[in-house]
Amino acid sequence: AASPAVVAVQVPGRTGSGFLIDDRGHVVTNAHVVGDATTATVTIGGRDIGARVRGVEGSVDLAVLQLTAPAGDVAPLRFDDAATLRVGDPVVAIGNPFGLQGSLSSGIVSGLRRQIDSPNGFAITGVIQTDAALNPGNSGGPLLDMEGRVVGMATQIATESGRNEGIGFAIPAAVVERTADALIATGHASLAYLGVAGADT
Repeated sequence: AASPAVVAVQVPGRTGSGFLIDDRGHVVTNAHVVGDATTATVTIGGRDIGARVRGVEGSVDLAVLQLTAPAGDVAPLRFDDAATLRVGDPVVAIGNPFGLQGSLSSGIVSGLRRQIDSPNGFAITGVIQTDAALNPGNSGGPLLDMEGRVVGMATQIATESGRNEGIGFAIPAAVVERTADALIATGHASLAYLGVAGADT
């Protein structure tokens, strides 16, 4: 039921995944998938549709695209509160690894409240760790619970080989939803941060 809302995102020089979040044609993906592009091609429902970049927030690695044509009868995905997750809960990831659209992998929540670095160097906190296989092209796709609700967005892997080694990371659904709402409303997320760093002395 969730798979039709998961899309392939293509911009010059890179590909990734994304998913439809409302009936107004808004798609979310990772900021590092979009890069500096202002337009993209989204494959949804077997069709290639143009999209423009509505907004990007690099500090949480999130971008919102606006489809330039209706998505048809594709139902958007629903968000769930990732705060209800527990280690060991089953999850699935759907995405576009190596261009194989609609690929599904399954696993569990391996850890919670992890921290990873965003593309612009800010720390993303509260991140979900999973052993569901994530590979190049999965970035921006949803991490789903067993009811097909979005609990996170696949964004990074920890690897020494460049391929999946069983440690993937997903931005929590609450962060994705909150940031996407701001980008849709204003084109900017205006996230607050504290400019303090610690060091051993």
